[in-house]
Amino acid sequence: MDCIHKNDVLLAYCAGRLGGTHAAEIAGHVAECADCRRTVEAQGEVWRALDRFTTPEVAADFDARLYARIAQEESEPFWRRWARRIFQPAVPVAMWKPAVSVAAAAAVLAIGLAVRTPSDPVPQVRAEHAVDIETVANALDDLEMLTPSSAM
Repeated sequence: MDCIHKNDVLLAYCAGRLGGTHAAEIAGHVAECADCRRTVEAQGEVWRALDRFTTPEVAADFDARLYARIAQEESEPFWRRWARRIFQPAVPVAMWKPAVSVAAAAAVLAIGLAVRTPSDPVPQVRAEHAVDIETVANALDDLEMLTPSSAM
């Protein structure tokens, strides 16, 4: 038999949902396969823990208190219920998560602008890079003189 330790059949065996011959085949495989044996033991521990679990007793007046609280909430004005939802959320930290993300993005953007913004936005032409028109004209005349006449 192929190893079934990753199969739903093994979990069904642990839950006791398999029939006689099929369960016997699985039991024989579990006796030989160490991986499947570990899975069965772990599942057995889970089932034993679930069997030991007891639910707590519910108070006798639980329903009456619940319905009274619901009636009290519904009798409040509409605007007060919405104000409570906005200013007293069920998870107060959740309201700050978007604010932290926006603040982090703004900080990164501010740092990026501070680093990438040049201090002098308009470049100035310095005198040593100035071009002398006569020098350019002389260079073009010399180039024309050196060019072979066949190219003309």
